[in-house]
Amino acid sequence: MPQIGWIIDLTKCTGCHTCEVACKMENNTLPILSPLLLKSAYSAQQVNWRRVLEIESGRYPNTKRSFFTMSCNHCEHPACMASCPVDAISKRSEDGIVLIDQGKCIGCKYCSTACPYDAPQFNETTGLMEKCTFCVHRLDSGLEPACVTSCLGGALQWTFDVDAPGDVPDGFADPRLTDPSVEWRRDTVRG
Repeated sequence: MPQIGWIIDLTKCTGCHTCEVACKMENNTLPILSPLLLKSAYSAQQVNWRRVLEIESGRYPNTKRSFFTMSCNHCEHPACMASCPVDAISKRSEDGIVLIDQGKCIGCKYCSTACPYDAPQFNETTGLMEKCTFCVHRLDSGLEPACVTSCLGGALQWTFDVDAPGDVPDGFADPRLTDPSVEWRRDTVRG
């Protein structure tokens, strides 16, 4: 089966969150309107199919802050699919994209618990699970995913030919768990 995947260059991501905003705009994920609806005083109702993580490391005065973009990794062996009790999650045979059938989903959150990358998100309004679709509606029309076309620094790309995961960033779950379709790169930075 062909397997589509992400290429993420850890040296190019600046943490601008443009990919996150583009994903929200393209897929109309919560919140659609402003202001944010609050579940409690500490958390808002929101669904983030793509998010930018910030990793801090080192000790003063040698501290370091790095960023990487995350979404569903459309894994070769998706834990979310194996955990779904109603078979609402499937992989497309033509490209390996993992999708949730909203007509079958019962919102049990098992997929969210099983996924080591926290990709499936619970939509408080619909009571169903959602996650990155790799913008299949765009791919099927010959376009790239919205997050890829919006990435200002060229840190996010996609491919039909994912190589070995590469040098996995700190905080990323062990790739042996699900064989995520992501290739981590660290291009040489010239100053």
